[in-house]
Amino acid sequence: MGHFDNIPTSIKVKSFFVSSAGFFLDGYDLSVISFAIYFISSEFKLASIQTGLITSSSLMGMILGAILFGLLSDKMGRSRIMGIDLIFFAFFGLTAALSQNFLELFISRLLLGIGIGGDYPVSSTLMAEFSPSPSRGRYLTGSVSMYWIGTLLSAVVTLFLLPLGPYFWRWVFLVGAIISVPIILVRIRLSESPRWLISKGIIKNSGLPRQEDENKGVRRYLDLFKGEVLYITLFVSSVWFLFDVASYGIGLYYPFILRQFAFPSNYEVLYGTMLIGIGAIIGYIIAEFFIDSLGRKMVLLVGLGSMSLLLILGGLVKITGTLLVPYFMSFVALEQWAGAVTLFYPTELFPTSVRSSGQGFATAVSRVGAVLGVTYFPTMTKLLGFSTSLVVFGIICTLAFIISLLMAKETKKKPLEETSVGLKTT
Repeated sequence: MGHFDNIPTSIKVKSFFVSSAGFFLDGYDLSVISFAIYFISSEFKLASIQTGLITSSSLMGMILGAILFGLLSDKMGRSRIMGIDLIFFAFFGLTAALSQNFLELFISRLLLGIGIGGDYPVSSTLMAEFSPSPSRGRYLTGSVSMYWIGTLLSAVVTLFLLPLGPYFWRWVFLVGAIISVPIILVRIRLSESPRWLISKGIIKNSGLPRQEDENKGVRRYLDLFKGEVLYITLFVSSVWFLFDVASYGIGLYYPFILRQFAFPSNYEVLYGTMLIGIGAIIGYIIAEFFIDSLGRKMVLLVGLGSMSLLLILGGLVKITGTLLVPYFMSFVALEQWAGAVTLFYPTELFPTSVRSSGQGFATAVSRVGAVLGVTYFPTMTKLLGFSTSLVVFGIICTLAFIISLLMAKETKKKPLEETSVGLKTT
């Protein structure tokens, strides 16, 4: 049993919901554009490249936000940063809703993305550091699953506001800004992570890990690229990068795919998108039962292997029509097994001194993959066709599977001071 496994339940529950709220907003704000872009493109008369830039703008912002806030979290503390990143959600969600042209919307969504990117390392790190070792996987997986609750909410809000006409998307963006406000108020009262306090030498107690146990010889950001820590940096970044190429490359275009290959009605497209979101939530619920028993490596391999198989088979049989809904429901359900592990793996493998920084760097690299997938998917479908594009993404997932098979380290039910990797000191 780890030193922090006896943290009061009230604190663990509060940290869970406060951290999860960030992923909830991430899911809402990143997903809401996937349906709205069709109407935005028509209203602003966007060229295809502009449509791609608007769709991926938040992902671009995440690259900078993840690195910046991850670094600040390690230097200043987790709780101090948690309220700041959500201010980006509120303010730039509002400016996005009021945008009058391509440039205003692109900048608003880009800056909103900085806040979203910053939330990934801070929320996941805090959740990992407050979670008990035997069930840490369930806490982390449950927290990440809130992304798809947010995605589902974005579809529900869109469904209710669609009757307002072609400008409905402005109200949908505004809702995202409004719901972030109470979460900001709760976050600013959250307690600081005891592991971070130990790593900085602020608290010392014979019943707690030593400062050197938390930091393991890792003192600064550049240590992420040295020795055994570099091995972890390469592993988590490369697998997450490849996963996001396929996951976001397809994931932000579900409404586009359903509209083009399955349903003529906007409402049918929305219902189909909502069912796909429900499929993802079911996948997370199932993963909750296995993440701490099968372990991280097995869950990751099952997820990536299933993604590869489904994408390649779907491409080879040239799946289209209404079958796309149950097909993608199955795909996202198993995709979440890999998605959850790729997101929280860095928090278990990096030492406390650079846990947020390492998570932030891995997040940034993964968003580069997401931007590539989102930007080039429409072009791929035009040049290669939809079915061949699925096969290409399946091959990418296969490469991620091979890397994970060779490099993944098991962390289940072990305290963070045991799972994290550091530098040897003399």
